[in-house]
Amino acid sequence: MKRSVRIFAVAACAAALFGSGGTASADPPPAQPPVGSHCGKPGENKVITSVHTCATINSNCTGYDMMIIGRVDKWGHCVIPGMNGTTW
Repeated sequence: MKRSVRIFAVAACAAALFGSGGTASADPPPAQPPVGSHCGKPGENKVITSVHTCATINSNCTGYDMMIIGRVDKWGHCVIPGMNGTTW
């Protein structure tokens, strides 16, 4: 294989792997909604949690926000039951 053909092949592979220097017209991914914003159907009492899921306010939450077992508050954080308007 000639040297110039080999260099062209390597350059083509690099462009395919790493993109074309920002000239591609791919759409950026949509921004995630902020934590605590409403989600779900209108009238449902759901918020975006700190792990970016849609959960009902005062539902059980485990394993995030450094809590073992807690409740989702209206700001989307997992808190100790009884705090921030949650119940046991």
